[in-house]
Amino acid sequence: MPPFNIHQAAAHYIKELQRRYCSHANAAGQPCGGQIVRAHTVQKSGGLEAIARDSRVYSLTTTMPEMVKNRGRLVPRLVGIGQASVFPGFCAEHDRDLFLPIEGKDCAIGEAEALLFSYRAVCFEAYSKRAQLAASDILFRLDEGSPVEDHELAQNMARNVQHSARRSAAATHARKEAYEARLAAQDFTGYSYSWTRFDGLLPVACCGTFLPDNDLTGTLLQRIAHGTQAFEHVTLNITSFAGQSVIVFGWTGDEDGPAARFVQSFDALDDQLKAAAATRLALEYLENSYISPVWWEALAESDRRGLISHDAARSVYQRRPAITRALGQPIATVTASVVARGGRAAGTI
Repeated sequence: MPPFNIHQAAAHYIKELQRRYCSHANAAGQPCGGQIVRAHTVQKSGGLEAIARDSRVYSLTTTMPEMVKNRGRLVPRLVGIGQASVFPGFCAEHDRDLFLPIEGKDCAIGEAEALLFSYRAVCFEAYSKRAQLAASDILFRLDEGSPVEDHELAQNMARNVQHSARRSAAATHARKEAYEARLAAQDFTGYSYSWTRFDGLLPVACCGTFLPDNDLTGTLLQRIAHGTQAFEHVTLNITSFAGQSVIVFGWTGDEDGPAARFVQSFDALDDQLKAAAATRLALEYLENSYISPVWWEALAESDRRGLISHDAARSVYQRRPAITRALGQPIATVTASVVARGGRAAGTI
């Protein structure tokens, strides 16, 4: 057989990322039948426009040809804010009306608003994981045209990738359904959130979910990919309102579980370190992150490599990280609220 072209796998995945359906289920639990739009996961007129230059931002999302061109290195690319953070995962009505409370010029963040931020993040994650699973079948063709001694290696790799994709797709879909039920009933039992408003703009905006492995002091929270138990997740959104960046965390799980302890480690940081930590979190944990061109291009090349290197160790924020120097004048926290499970106010910091 002719050798398999790896670009076919990339094209197949891109095709799956273009499937159009509304992520928000109707009363019967089925996707609605509205007109599908390219929905922004990060507010276009606030979070993206605020950090853009000439309506463009740097994106961490890359393509196979770009990875080949850059010899496997992740190199952020400039994209228009009309294309940044979008996915065809909501109909026009739900994209407009459902998230109206967290759009606009300003936003007072309570449990209902935080839940919307989390729901949008888990919908985007579930959409992405479904696409990864749907595209995984083509990986079993990687051994076409290769020596017979390489077939077992290729098939094992494809099987492992598909197993991981199947498990992560199931987990993210279950999280989406749980958030959907909370949203429909406006039931905040078992849901926690924390938000911080800064007195200026961070150089990043993002939306997504991640599984916290270590907290910000380096303490192990959960061993990802070990065992069969469900892993706790954290939703992370950074956007801006009225010229001030806001970071919003959301999570479910035990009160002293990995997700809660991760967010607590952020809340416990000195205010002068939170801007640096928030910037690092977006760039290290979420591909769906966008960067201010003015800020990014002013960084030294070594700082850029350190910020997006997949080999970089988790930073320990008990000491002042190098990125604080790159940020220039520290951005101080002016308002921060920590809310306990079920929306009971735990205090203000």
